[in-house]
Amino acid sequence: MIGNTVKRWIRNFTTRLFILSGKYKLLFYILELTKNIAKFFWRIPKYIKRTLLALQRDKQRRNNYSDIKNRYLIYTIYEHQSSLQDYKVIFLEALAKISRDVLIVVNGKLPQADINRLAQYGKVVERENEGYDVAAFRHGIIHTGKEALQQYNQLILVNDTNIGPFRDLEEVFSEFNSDQLDFWGISMGEEQLDFTGYNPYGKIPKHLQSYFVVVENSLLRYEGFYDYWEKLSDTDSRNKAIGKHETVFAKYFYDRGFKYDALIKDTKDSALYIHPLKLLKQGCPLVKYSAFRNYDREQYFWHGLERESEIPDLMEYIAKETDYPIEVVSSIFEDFKTRENQSYILIIDGVENIIPQCTRYRVLNKAEQLRELGYTVRVINNSLVQLQDAQFASHIIIYRAPFNDMLKEICRAAHIKNRPVYFDIDDLVFDTKFTDELEFTQGLSKREKKGYDTSVLAYKKMLSLCDYAITSTSKLKDELEQYKNKVILNRNVMSKELVERSLQVKKNSNDNKVKIGYFSGSITHNENFDLISQALLHLLQKYPQVELHIVGYLDIPKPFQKFKKQIVSHEYVDWRKLPILISQVDINLAPLVTTTFNEAKSEIKWIEAAAVKVVTVASNLGAFEEMIQDGVTGVLADDNEWESKLERLILEQDLRAQIAENAFEFVMNHCTTANRINDFLKEELA
Repeated sequence: MIGNTVKRWIRNFTTRLFILSGKYKLLFYILELTKNIAKFFWRIPKYIKRTLLALQRDKQRRNNYSDIKNRYLIYTIYEHQSSLQDYKVIFLEALAKISRDVLIVVNGKLPQADINRLAQYGKVVERENEGYDVAAFRHGIIHTGKEALQQYNQLILVNDTNIGPFRDLEEVFSEFNSDQLDFWGISMGEEQLDFTGYNPYGKIPKHLQSYFVVVENSLLRYEGFYDYWEKLSDTDSRNKAIGKHETVFAKYFYDRGFKYDALIKDTKDSALYIHPLKLLKQGCPLVKYSAFRNYDREQYFWHGLERESEIPDLMEYIAKETDYPIEVVSSIFEDFKTRENQSYILIIDGVENIIPQCTRYRVLNKAEQLRELGYTVRVINNSLVQLQDAQFASHIIIYRAPFNDMLKEICRAAHIKNRPVYFDIDDLVFDTKFTDELEFTQGLSKREKKGYDTSVLAYKKMLSLCDYAITSTSKLKDELEQYKNKVILNRNVMSKELVERSLQVKKNSNDNKVKIGYFSGSITHNENFDLISQALLHLLQKYPQVELHIVGYLDIPKPFQKFKKQIVSHEYVDWRKLPILISQVDINLAPLVTTTFNEAKSEIKWIEAAAVKVVTVASNLGAFEEMIQDGVTGVLADDNEWESKLERLILEQDLRAQIAENAFEFVMNHCTTANRINDFLKEELA
């Protein structure tokens, strides 16, 4: 076998030599051949080890059972509806009939009536709804314990996503020769690329799908089986559950010499979900609940597929050819159909909380604002979004996400279905003519600058695919109108939680110091601090009672070292703690160098300070100029006015207090999700 494989590689390599020319291509294929040969010989010890272990397992396996019902069932349930659905109980009842003991693990809470209903079939344990069914299986195994489980012939691990059974389950079990197997399941999963990002093998190997797995006594007696479950942790997302367990379990134990099999070996084209009737006729005892989601051709469209639905024929087959209660199946069918009427606004977060204030203001606060208007809103990270997430979306808002193939497909599908797509952007980061102005980008190496520009152009490309733009300031709106015919202005506003936290803050003014705060939100802010450096140096020199508080990302210039006793540095803090920190200062600084990029920045700094009754001195440009009434709700300063305007506030405590009070009243009445009630999606497009 080894010789044939090497010969095949050499033959392929030789063929390529005749086809390809050029020394670099030749070198590439020499390296490729070397790599493949090395990989092959690296696998040989693993292959030998697995073969020897398999021989050892074959000798040790004693799965000739006299009592075929000596089975232990762990059945996991998560119910998203208000009460337990009948199909789950029907399948549980059938499993309980072929099992000696049953443990039902409920993720989350069920009404007591449903708990009582389940208790007819076995012991019921409720747990927190975390970790998906994988964590529930783990809980059940650890709860039961190794010593108890080893007394059973078989451990059955089944979740509640199965409709059926449509054939005798004892008959299904009889199709597997326990004396030649250590575990088995209903269906095999295909080998494919690792779409989860969590599979330790770097790809998804051939595997057993985890919704129905039977573990034989030979594996139950293996200490490593329990070690596997003990070490399995953090399956709190679908991808983690699949990547860490479902696509790992079979190979993990196969590599240790254990053997497995499946009733349905060919599941190409997602057969369980696309061809349920075909599988039923081939002897599959169940239909997956999610298969009913594909109840017509339209549903496949949102998976990027062109298929005819088997569901109508499946329902007819169940009604005529089986004794399964058709009303249960019809209820599931109707449930999926009625979901189509439950439209929502889909917000796709391209920042994914990497820049927390961006996700907070442009995604979470926007979602809160839209919910105040009566919309249902779904928020999903760009890295997780799939085409089907947009299926029932009435509007799609893509926030600050670079172009990628999935978003391109979502836009294409939305346009076919006449659904509007909006690109939300809150900085001039969609064209290099703006970002080239930044001091930050001017300091990048050629390689770094090329990478940065690539990301900027990816935003621009994504913007071009969308129907409309949404943005946070008038300047941004003006600039975006050069790229899109319709741009919606939706200013940043405070969330309910930030309002509540701000209202709870009590200012402490027991000392005679005047504290000036500079809250640096990002790495682009050094140049802005430089704008006011001389004014601050003069004021620190002139007024010993002045204290400069610097928070976040800022390289403090050397001239400030002589005033280090008057300077207090704070680490960047979570937004929930920010109101307390801002409230500790008397004056909030918001300087901006006059550039197109800065003119487009929003008034967030002023809003957050006003919410805790702190006066803001801001550059007289952009959103600050629009939103602040100079001398009334804040102080606006031209570049040459910073020292004089700050000095007045240092000396006049009553003026600080009056302006801060005015600003507080204004933002609480105009700049929160609760009172900014205009339906910007309707009004701006009218």
